[in-house]
Amino acid sequence: PAPAPVAAPAPAPVAAPAEDPKVAAARIPFAERIIKADKDVQDAYNEIKNELISYGAHSRLSTAGDTFRIHRKTYAKIVMAGKGIKIYFALDPKDYVDSPIPHGDASEKVMYEEIPLVFRVKSDLSRRRAKILIADAMAKDGIEQGPVDNVNYIKEIRAELRAAKK
Repeated sequence: PAPAPVAAPAPAPVAAPAEDPKVAAARIPFAERIIKADKDVQDAYNEIKNELISYGAHSRLSTAGDTFRIHRKTYAKIVMAGKGIKIYFALDPKDYVDSPIPHGDASEKVMYEEIPLVFRVKSDLSRRRAKILIADAMAKDGIEQGPVDNVNYIKEIRAELRAAKK
């Protein structure tokens, strides 16, 4: 009698490579994140940006955030952090250790060496404190404040994004 045909072994299941969370997460540009943010966050962004612009700072929107410079010096950077905003200032965090202003130190990150003091904006009080920090950063270099406008920058960002999609 002929030997029975031998069945080929079933191929072993190939495990899908585990997704690297750093690679899988798509980076959403700051402009898109701020226009999708809550109304309170948008209002805080507009208020703080108007304050910074009143000192003569120039704004530059990037994927990471909104950077404010005067000449070649960076004074502040606004970034999205979760559902709120963080502001990095050109101030020494050690100067605010005993102050009532809650802050962090980002000086260990190369990206934030020039703007090491980090402050999270969550409430009306934190908005007022952000303005104090802005005034402190500008006063260090003797920059005086001009009139504060009430420009809706969210509206401008929306218009720019619409124009870019066309």
